[in-house]
Amino acid sequence: MIFVIAAEANPFISDLPDFQEVLLAVAPPLLVIENYYIYNEQKDADEAIGLLKEADLLESTHLLVKTEGSEGEDFFDYGIQSEDATFLFAEELSAFRFSEASSIQMEMALLQLEEHLVFKGTKGIYFTASHYTELILGIVKAYGVKVEFLDLDKWCKKI
Repeated sequence: MIFVIAAEANPFISDLPDFQEVLLAVAPPLLVIENYYIYNEQKDADEAIGLLKEADLLESTHLLVKTEGSEGEDFFDYGIQSEDATFLFAEELSAFRFSEASSIQMEMALLQLEEHLVFKGTKGIYFTASHYTELILGIVKAYGVKVEFLDLDKWCKKI
């Protein structure tokens, strides 16, 4: 997993092409998705955040996890994507993977979990909203499988 920083600008920024041009020149982002300016490096994000604050256009900042896989039913509440990349709002999510399960038990548990998943990663990592942790534990217990929750903070580069 790769962690990046997003500076979320006020949607009004689209009406200010001159300001956008300055922002892109001073703090070139890795990617822009809608009004999210995405950066690999904290120093670049800080430059953009400073400019956006000065112009009173900063809505929020986010830690995002870049991942590959497929969207779950809750994706649009917790993720954004471009043609080439998918990003999830790390602060709002829990990630887990199955640690003990037969394939049938795991399939049955996943059918039950489907409506609560934000994203299914290609490496067997599943993302769900943080407030569903107890629900997830109850569902997997009912199917006799075990999951391991991942500490996204430990996966994150200290940025």
